[in-house]
Amino acid sequence: MTIPPITSGRLHRAQRSVHFLMRSELTPTQMAEHLAKRKELWAARNNANTVREKPGRPKGFAGETSDATGVSARHVQKAVARASGVTEEARDAIRGTDMDKGTVLDELRRVAPERQLDVSEMRQFAR
Repeated sequence: MTIPPITSGRLHRAQRSVHFLMRSELTPTQMAEHLAKRKELWAARNNANTVREKPGRPKGFAGETSDATGVSARHVQKAVARASGVTEEARDAIRGTDMDKGTVLDELRRVAPERQLDVSEMRQFAR
């Protein structure tokens, strides 16, 4: 797989993403999706820039995002795991409902992907 080079448009999207993530009114689903997209852009940028500018161990995605947004590195890691562990269809189904909670997303991650859309399954986690 070839990773496209970082263009000014992709860099602009990454910078916009930081400002969007700093908004406090994001739902857990929105936060997870935006952090997952930011991680995608971050990976593409870092694969394109293989020359390290600073000595020592690189900070990593969660650390850099934490510094840029003020959100803890652990929160960043959890949000990315939620986005990658829950199918897009299931996230769409709970977005904007009373089930749009981090705990529901965490429980759905433990369910097989083909069963995540089962509404009765989702409702048991929303309690």
